[in-house]
Amino acid sequence: MNFISSWVQGIVVAVIIGTIIEMILPNGNIKKYVRTVIGAYIVFIIVSPIITKITGKEISLSSYELPEMKPYNKTTIDTNAYIENTYINKIKQDIIENIEKKGYKATNVTIDIDKTEENYGNINSINLELSKKSDETNMIEPIEININNQVSEKETISAEEIENIKQFLKETYGAESIIINN
Repeated sequence: MNFISSWVQGIVVAVIIGTIIEMILPNGNIKKYVRTVIGAYIVFIIVSPIITKITGKEISLSSYELPEMKPYNKTTIDTNAYIENTYINKIKQDIIENIEKKGYKATNVTIDIDKTEENYGNINSINLELSKKSDETNMIEPIEININNQVSEKETISAEEIENIKQFLKETYGAESIIINN
Protein backbone atom coordinates (compact mmCIF):
# COMPACT_ATOMS: atom_id res chain seq x y z
CA MET A 1 0.00 0.00 0.00
CA ASN A 2 2.95 2.31 0.75
CA PHE A 3 4.12 1.80 -2.86
CA ILE A 4 0.80 2.97 -4.33
CA SER A 5 0.50 6.03 -2.06
CA SER A 6 4.04 7.25 -2.91
CA TRP A 7 3.34 6.59 -6.60
CA VAL A 8 0.12 8.68 -6.50
CA GLN A 9 1.90 11.43 -4.55
CA GLY A 10 4.60 11.57 -7.26
CA ILE A 11 1.95 11.86 -9.98
CA VAL A 12 0.07 14.62 -8.11
CA VAL A 13 3.29 16.60 -7.48
CA ALA A 14 4.29 16.26 -11.16
CA VAL A 15 0.86 17.47 -12.33
CA ILE A 16 0.91 20.44 -9.92
CA ILE A 17 4.44 21.46 -10.97
CA GLY A 18 3.49 21.10 -14.65
CA THR A 19 0.37 23.23 -14.15
CA ILE A 20 2.32 25.97 -12.36
CA ILE A 21 4.97 26.05 -15.11
CA GLU A 22 2.26 26.18 -17.78
CA MET A 23 0.49 29.09 -16.03
CA ILE A 24 3.74 31.07 -15.73
CA LEU A 25 4.63 30.77 -19.42
CA PRO A 26 3.39 33.48 -21.82
CA ASN A 27 1.21 32.47 -24.73
CA GLY A 28 3.13 31.68 -27.90
CA ASN A 29 4.89 28.96 -29.84
CA ILE A 30 7.11 27.89 -26.97
CA LYS A 31 4.12 27.00 -24.77
CA LYS A 32 3.18 23.98 -26.91
CA TYR A 33 6.74 22.61 -26.65
CA VAL A 34 6.78 23.05 -22.89
CA ARG A 35 3.40 21.26 -22.66
CA THR A 36 4.90 18.36 -24.62
CA VAL A 37 7.88 18.13 -22.24
CA ILE A 38 5.60 18.35 -19.19
CA GLY A 39 3.37 15.62 -20.64
CA ALA A 40 6.36 13.37 -21.30
CA TYR A 41 7.57 13.96 -17.72
CA ILE A 42 4.16 13.05 -16.27
CA VAL A 43 4.03 9.89 -18.42
CA PHE A 44 7.50 8.98 -17.17
CA ILE A 45 6.38 9.50 -13.56
CA ILE A 46 3.34 7.26 -14.15
CA VAL A 47 5.13 4.47 -16.06
CA SER A 48 8.51 4.24 -14.31
CA PRO A 49 7.27 2.65 -11.02
CA ILE A 50 5.25 0.07 -12.97
CA ILE A 51 8.27 -0.88 -15.10
CA THR A 52 10.47 -0.97 -11.99
CA LYS A 53 7.99 -3.30 -10.23
CA ILE A 54 7.74 -5.63 -13.26
CA THR A 55 11.42 -5.80 -14.27
CA GLY A 56 13.05 -5.19 -10.93
CA LYS A 57 15.37 -2.58 -12.52
CA GLU A 58 15.04 1.07 -11.65
CA ILE A 59 14.72 3.56 -14.51
CA SER A 60 16.59 6.79 -14.07
CA LEU A 61 16.89 9.70 -16.46
CA SER A 62 20.37 10.46 -15.14
CA SER A 63 21.68 7.22 -16.67
CA TYR A 64 21.01 8.54 -20.18
CA GLU A 65 23.75 10.76 -21.55
CA LEU A 66 22.75 13.53 -23.89
CA PRO A 67 25.05 14.39 -26.80
CA GLU A 68 27.34 17.34 -26.22
CA MET A 69 26.06 20.57 -27.73
CA LYS A 70 28.58 22.34 -29.92
CA PRO A 71 28.50 26.13 -30.34
CA TYR A 72 29.49 25.87 -34.01
CA ASN A 73 26.60 26.66 -36.31
CA LYS A 74 27.48 26.42 -40.02
CA THR A 75 24.32 28.21 -41.12
CA THR A 76 25.09 31.24 -38.96
CA ILE A 77 28.66 31.41 -40.25
CA ASP A 78 27.52 31.09 -43.87
CA THR A 79 24.88 33.77 -43.31
CA ASN A 80 27.42 36.13 -41.76
CA ALA A 81 29.82 35.61 -44.68
CA TYR A 82 26.99 36.25 -47.14
CA ILE A 83 26.01 39.48 -45.37
CA GLU A 84 29.65 40.60 -45.23
CA ASN A 85 30.16 39.91 -48.96
CA THR A 86 26.94 41.75 -49.82
CA TYR A 87 28.09 44.73 -47.73
CA ILE A 88 31.51 44.85 -49.43
CA ASN A 89 30.02 44.47 -52.93
CA LYS A 90 27.56 47.28 -52.28
CA ILE A 91 30.40 49.58 -51.19
CA LYS A 92 32.41 48.61 -54.30
CA GLN A 93 29.44 49.41 -56.53
CA ASP A 94 28.95 52.75 -54.78
CA ILE A 95 32.64 53.66 -55.17
CA ILE A 96 32.57 52.82 -58.89
CA GLU A 97 29.43 54.93 -59.42
CA ASN A 98 30.81 57.92 -57.46
CA ILE A 99 34.13 57.85 -59.31
CA GLU A 100 32.33 57.64 -62.67
CA LYS A 101 30.41 60.81 -61.72
CA LYS A 102 33.78 62.52 -61.35
CA GLY A 103 34.79 61.50 -64.90
CA TYR A 104 36.99 58.52 -64.11
CA LYS A 105 36.70 54.76 -64.36
CA ALA A 106 37.49 52.55 -61.37
CA THR A 107 38.38 48.88 -61.87
CA ASN A 108 39.73 46.05 -59.71
CA VAL A 109 38.28 47.59 -56.55
CA THR A 110 39.20 45.69 -53.38
CA ILE A 111 38.05 46.64 -49.92
CA ASP A 112 39.35 45.49 -46.54
CA ILE A 113 36.97 45.93 -43.62
CA ASP A 114 37.66 45.88 -39.89
CA LYS A 115 36.49 42.62 -38.30
CA THR A 116 37.09 43.50 -34.67
CA GLU A 117 33.98 43.60 -32.50
CA GLU A 118 34.10 47.31 -31.63
CA ASN A 119 34.76 48.58 -35.20
CA TYR A 120 33.20 45.82 -37.28
CA GLY A 121 32.40 46.98 -40.80
CA ASN A 122 34.60 50.09 -40.83
CA ILE A 123 36.68 50.32 -43.98
CA ASN A 124 40.40 49.84 -43.39
CA SER A 125 41.60 50.19 -46.96
CA ILE A 126 40.45 50.68 -50.53
CA ASN A 127 42.60 49.57 -53.44
CA LEU A 128 41.61 50.35 -57.02
CA GLU A 129 42.82 51.05 -60.52
CA LEU A 130 41.86 54.43 -61.90
CA SER A 131 41.73 55.62 -65.50
CA LYS A 132 40.12 58.51 -67.31
CA LYS A 133 36.65 57.76 -68.55
CA SER A 134 36.44 57.82 -72.34
CA ASP A 135 33.80 60.15 -73.81
CA GLU A 136 32.70 57.65 -76.40
CA THR A 137 30.88 54.76 -74.82
CA ASN A 138 29.87 51.59 -76.64
CA MET A 139 32.42 52.28 -79.37
CA ILE A 140 35.07 49.87 -80.54
CA GLU A 141 38.49 51.35 -80.05
CA PRO A 142 40.47 51.48 -83.28
CA ILE A 143 43.65 49.46 -83.48
CA GLU A 144 46.67 51.59 -84.30
CA ILE A 145 49.64 50.00 -85.97
CA ASN A 146 52.83 51.92 -85.37
CA ILE A 147 55.51 51.18 -87.92
CA ASN A 148 58.25 52.95 -85.97
CA ASN A 149 57.71 50.65 -82.93
CA GLN A 150 56.88 53.65 -80.78
CA VAL A 151 54.43 52.96 -78.04
CA SER A 152 51.69 55.55 -77.76
CA GLU A 153 51.21 56.82 -74.25
CA LYS A 154 47.78 56.44 -72.78
CA GLU A 155 46.23 59.36 -71.02
CA THR A 156 47.58 59.56 -67.48
CA ILE A 157 46.01 61.07 -64.41
CA SER A 158 47.92 63.80 -62.59
CA ALA A 159 49.08 63.41 -59.00
CA GLU A 160 46.74 66.24 -57.98
CA GLU A 161 43.74 64.44 -59.47
CA ILE A 162 44.73 61.24 -57.65
CA GLU A 163 45.03 63.14 -54.36
CA ASN A 164 41.58 64.67 -54.90
CA ILE A 165 40.08 61.20 -55.47
CA LYS A 166 41.90 59.85 -52.37
CA GLN A 167 40.58 62.73 -50.28
CA PHE A 168 37.05 62.15 -51.61
CA LEU A 169 37.23 58.43 -50.75
CA LYS A 170 38.59 59.14 -47.25
CA GLU A 171 35.84 61.66 -46.52
CA THR A 172 33.04 59.57 -48.01
CA TYR A 173 33.98 56.09 -46.78
CA GLY A 174 36.26 56.81 -43.81
CA ALA A 175 39.02 54.54 -45.11
CA GLU A 176 42.38 54.64 -43.38
CA SER A 177 44.43 53.64 -46.43
CA ILE A 178 43.69 54.27 -50.10
CA ILE A 179 45.88 52.90 -52.86
CA ILE A 180 45.20 54.05 -56.41
CA ASN A 181 47.04 52.45 -59.31
CA ASN A 182 47.11 54.49 -62.48
